[in-house]
Amino acid sequence: MAFVLDASVAVGWVVARQATTYSRGIRLRARREPYHAPALWRLAVVDALRSLERRRTMAADAAEVAVDILERMRPNFHAAAMPFADLLKLARKFNLSAYDANYLALALELRLPIACNDGPLRSVLARAGVKLA
Repeated sequence: MAFVLDASVAVGWVVARQATTYSRGIRLRARREPYHAPALWRLAVVDALRSLERRRTMAADAAEVAVDILERMRPNFHAAAMPFADLLKLARKFNLSAYDANYLALALELRLPIACNDGPLRSVLARAGVKLA
């Protein structure tokens, strides 16, 4: 079954310290099932890698290799379709960042589960009627 891919899981595919049993399992699924992401996914991935660089837990050359690998693993990207006001309401309703609300909105729109390691987003899935992939 297809799923929405959060950047927190994708980073685990290319950064050993961020990998979990869950993220490795999702990677195997991604090899045989379609996966989707909001257009901001690229920004979220780069932001996570840059954060690791700034904390000096990842070298710049390793981040460049990670970006190259993830660039080749293309999810089906979706532009944000939800109006700003509705996205703000969704973020407020579940006390999420706008970024997490965007992932949730896509999962709701596509009626798909979400693959995520992100604590705040994961914690609201059941209340939102979205399954964890």
